[in-house]
Amino acid sequence: MERIRSAMGGLRQATAHDHVVNDECAYSFDSPYSEGGLFVNLRTFRGVGRAWVETDAKAQGGGVVVYAHHKWRRVPKKITKSSEEEEKTRLGVGVEGGFPTEEEQYETAKTESVAVWSSSRDGGVEMVSYEDVPELVRMVVRSVLDHAGSGGPENSVAAWALEDEIKPSKYATDLWQTPNPRHLSADPSTWRCEASGDTENLWLNLSTGYVGGGRDQSQFGGPKGSNGALLHFEATGREYPLVVKLGTISAAGAEVFSYAPDEDCRVEDPELKKHLAHFGIEPGSLEKTTKTTSELEVDANAKFEWSAIAEAGEKLVPVSEPGKIGLVNLGNSCYMNSVLQLLASVPEIGAKYENVRPPRHQNHNPENDAVLQTAKVVSALRSATYAKPRAYLDRERVLLRDDDDEKKKPPSLLSEADATAAKAAVVAPRSLKRLFGKNHAEFSTGRQQDAAEYLAWFLDVLARAERLTDDRPTTDLFAFAVEERTQCAASRLSRYKVSSSLCLDLPVPADDDERESKRTKVADDASPAKSIDLAACLAAWASDGVVEDFYSSATKARGTAVRRVRLATAPPYLLLKLSRYYVDDRTWEPKKLRVEVRVPETLDLDALKAPPRDEGLLPDDDDDETSVAVGPSAVPDEAILAQLLSMGFDENGCRRACLATNNAGPEAAMEWVLTHSTDADFSAPLQLQPTTQDPAAVAELSALGFTSRQADAALRACDGSKERAADWIFSHLDDLDRACDAVLDQRPAPTPAALKPDDFDDGPPSYNLLGFVSHIGKSTSAGHYVAHIKKDDDGAFFIFDDEKVARSHKPPLNLGYLYLYKRADTTTTTTTEKAP
Repeated sequence: MERIRSAMGGLRQATAHDHVVNDECAYSFDSPYSEGGLFVNLRTFRGVGRAWVETDAKAQGGGVVVYAHHKWRRVPKKITKSSEEEEKTRLGVGVEGGFPTEEEQYETAKTESVAVWSSSRDGGVEMVSYEDVPELVRMVVRSVLDHAGSGGPENSVAAWALEDEIKPSKYATDLWQTPNPRHLSADPSTWRCEASGDTENLWLNLSTGYVGGGRDQSQFGGPKGSNGALLHFEATGREYPLVVKLGTISAAGAEVFSYAPDEDCRVEDPELKKHLAHFGIEPGSLEKTTKTTSELEVDANAKFEWSAIAEAGEKLVPVSEPGKIGLVNLGNSCYMNSVLQLLASVPEIGAKYENVRPPRHQNHNPENDAVLQTAKVVSALRSATYAKPRAYLDRERVLLRDDDDEKKKPPSLLSEADATAAKAAVVAPRSLKRLFGKNHAEFSTGRQQDAAEYLAWFLDVLARAERLTDDRPTTDLFAFAVEERTQCAASRLSRYKVSSSLCLDLPVPADDDERESKRTKVADDASPAKSIDLAACLAAWASDGVVEDFYSSATKARGTAVRRVRLATAPPYLLLKLSRYYVDDRTWEPKKLRVEVRVPETLDLDALKAPPRDEGLLPDDDDDETSVAVGPSAVPDEAILAQLLSMGFDENGCRRACLATNNAGPEAAMEWVLTHSTDADFSAPLQLQPTTQDPAAVAELSALGFTSRQADAALRACDGSKERAADWIFSHLDDLDRACDAVLDQRPAPTPAALKPDDFDDGPPSYNLLGFVSHIGKSTSAGHYVAHIKKDDDGAFFIFDDEKVARSHKPPLNLGYLYLYKRADTTTTTTTEKAP
């Protein structure tokens, strides 16, 4: 008791404005469900697992440190069948109308106490009854354990949905309807497609009253269709876009679709009741007799839910062991989970971050340490600590059996011990998501994002954090040099530029007819996708481009030039992105190409390597009108940048567009993007010349009480951004001088023109596929991501679908979005903890 009283000075109750982490360890993914429970420091309000109590206490200066301790258990409870029998109407998990979670099956039993760490006890922890401590300590403990915690909205149960949000159609308000129409019969047996005579999958045009067939969905177990409704829309000059699906009309509403090119999706008709009444239809008198297209997709999805997901009829058996640990979906975070699994599969990253390093100094905040947060996730994925218990996996495997009698039985509940162990075996990277998305307008939200853009951002943030250590930047594993040769057509002399990139962004060749079909939906979604070889994408990337209005320093005149890009180096690990998405030039909406790309597991890029330079060079010319100096003061307009990003374009490319057009406006920037999206360095990070910082920015930061040296270091670390620089200073207050030294003592980053191939890790361009990320959905801002990664010595792929991991029988190599290849001559020595 005396030790507790000696540590009471300065204790206070946590308020709603305090940042309290009471559900997860700061250094690991231990939680109150873990065997040792969770200890919450009453001074810092930071939780730690039993193995990290001493580390946390010493980081606070040692002496006596008091913790609130709580331990939770999962107790099975009876399940009602009502939730299981409820019809699912939305394609999603953990969303209204979608598939339920298993949270209803258990309740939580909690025990609470007070823990005291004292250096005089050789680092031991003394547990004290909650009732035996002073009233002040009880009040502080109660305020900490009852606090809402750090989770926020992303703490919600994993939820994702393949559907885009249904929005009102802009054509509904002033919809034209034919005068004196014939009324539709109330007898569904009399409904026929006016073009084909079909009796199913029928759609009523809300303007003309025409009844036509929908798209054919029989390939996926749905109804057949004649496309009559769409063909009628085309035949009437595309004037009447809104149609309603017959059989879905009821008092609760109906399914409405818009064929208009600028909508081309399911929509809401706020005046649907009035529009139906025009044809003699009273929704209240009808009952829903057929399924909406979303419900048909749900049926297909139900057949592939995790407990019985199949590849060509083969059921996938779940696994959970070191290197095959899943990640919790924090709400539209599957893009992040897939990227983290891909990076953790790189042996060098696994070896580098397999252990969490203790704090470097007192008052260190692990939540602001990107290196520590990366190690926290990578080490958990490689550890047996967070593997699901055998009983949990056995239950999942029982659900895969084909025994009909077994299927009639409700799933058995786990014992209290196994259920608690399963709940403790959870890796939910909340702190990492919060930290790495901190300064990004999109990644800081709970919305779905582009996995390739997040990967580039993640590596950039990590590289900045690694500047404060002596570690080799992780980006070195992926960085490669791209050589761009521009040859003057008149003089035949050339100019060379070498730029750095982390990802080979390949265009997917698609003819105009295919893009047109995506606009009009004439080619139904059930038709086979176009199939091409990866070689066609590589050839498209390497094809020569014509540069108009090129200023030649040799002829002192403008003319044409030919631009050629080649790989100057081959990195140890090659990231390759297939640009399956494009922007419809009519609607400016992102669309997805329905193309399968045959991607080989072994790849030889020798044909893309830059040949020796054997032609004459264009002379340097100070009057070269094509050169543009980009310095720290050149900043993209945030409003223009936001508009471009909302259309699904690469962030680095959007920044280049803003700067290249001098922030002239979204139209000019959009035109630049569409023209230059196939450039080799389009997606490469901008490398601003780190010369003298903007004096005004230095003055602003100095006015906050910081020295000019500290301001200069912060601006250098944040590429001249004042907002990010201020945040950088405040996040390094506990060791600001050391952080400034680390930044200012570095050699300035070279500009793209100063880069040389010798600056990169190079080798023979022969590669073996390590893994890939696939996307399901219409655009990268919606849908779902999964990763397939080779794990075993036999070259088997495993699927990583958020928390679920299983050996994959037929990985969809042709449908990937982001691929990771390992150079054939790259050898590493790794260690992986063995499962008990």
